[in-house]
Amino acid sequence: MLGITAGLVALFYLFLAIGKDMTPVVPPHMDDGEMVDPNPMRLAYMITGFIVSLFLAHLASRKQKETYPAFWTGFAGGTMLWQSMGECSWHFSIRTENILMCFPHIEGASALFLVILASVFVQYAYRRHCFDWGIWVFLLSFICNWFGHFFQIGTYPMVSSLMEEGEWYVITGAVLGPLTMAVACFLGLHYARTTKARLCCSLLLYMGLGMMVTGVGGL
Repeated sequence: MLGITAGLVALFYLFLAIGKDMTPVVPPHMDDGEMVDPNPMRLAYMITGFIVSLFLAHLASRKQKETYPAFWTGFAGGTMLWQSMGECSWHFSIRTENILMCFPHIEGASALFLVILASVFVQYAYRRHCFDWGIWVFLLSFICNWFGHFFQIGTYPMVSSLMEEGEWYVITGAVLGPLTMAVACFLGLHYARTTKARLCCSLLLYMGLGMMVTGVGGL
């Protein structure tokens, strides 16, 4: 998983590096406390990544009887969907007269309702057995990337009067990261009875590691 993530992140930054000197689609502006960077190559990656992620989801669904191929394919697809929707889409806006309408910043505080809605949807889909194995991995990969970012970035407004944003990231990374990893290991060792269940626990472990690395490591 770390290898796939590293490869996709490297590809993402390659796109950004290629477009760094290009004229932005819209002027840079602040959104949820972060500087929007409407790099044209980011737009290219957003569109390409979204299309490729859906193709990988389809491929993972077709390979649902093959546990590991479906897992790796679904994981890569879900991660690319996160890059497209979480890392890219909110950088592009629509100017209507004097109003700047931004795409949702789903890792920011304004996405709390979406996080609750997604949580309810996942529980409903699980109880109803709505998806096959490949699509579940695709969905959970996206959710783990999304929620890991949200728990650090989206919760900051609650403590913004007490500390700087970077300090909060370190705290959440140092506390929530290891805690999530511990829960993943506990579930994997004591409750996961099948290969698929253990692989789902590995996704939770990946989420915890991601929070710790981005928070404590500042990546």
